[in-house]
Amino acid sequence: MTAVVLYGPPTAGKDTLTAALSAADPRFRLLTKLKQGTGRSTGYRFVTEDELSELREQGRLLVETRRYGNVYAVDRDSVEAPQRRGLVPVVHMGNVADLRALLAATTTQWLRVLLWVPKDVCEARSRRRGDRDTAKRLTAWDETARDLLDSDLRDLFDVVVRTDAVEPETAAKKIVAVLDVQTSARPPGEVRAVLDSAP
Repeated sequence: MTAVVLYGPPTAGKDTLTAALSAADPRFRLLTKLKQGTGRSTGYRFVTEDELSELREQGRLLVETRRYGNVYAVDRDSVEAPQRRGLVPVVHMGNVADLRALLAATTTQWLRVLLWVPKDVCEARSRRRGDRDTAKRLTAWDETARDLLDSDLRDLFDVVVRTDAVEPETAAKKIVAVLDVQTSARPPGEVRAVLDSAP
């Protein structure tokens, strides 16, 4: 595999696991998404609506997502440039449609990781880190859970991690260990089993 995609609801630990991956192996680098809007800047490069439109016209946008009143996008160059330097980009995703769009838009071999936490853990983590939009995060958790339950999960995830039960360093070691080996996608039943707290 030459890239990693982490899928999960808000507060599932995508940032924390990405940091643990980088600490475990310097090849891992968080892909900087484009963001048009307001809010948190960590992990994003802010662009104007005109800049986003120009990149769209050039065919460089692999995925576009609208959430929290913002537009988030993945620029093809931000995936391919690190790979040319022998690095492993790590991309964060929050819905199945965008995940499948990303997989279909590139020839990259993605290691696909599902991160999950129960809703009460999501709320506790959001409040602990001082989010001002915890209610929106919980709505996004509901949407992510429903998205998974309503989706065809065949051949979608290679690794499944409950981040409230596994330390980030342990999860990172597991991902590093399977990155360079042939893996089989987790069966849909195994994926659904991790959603035991979903509505």
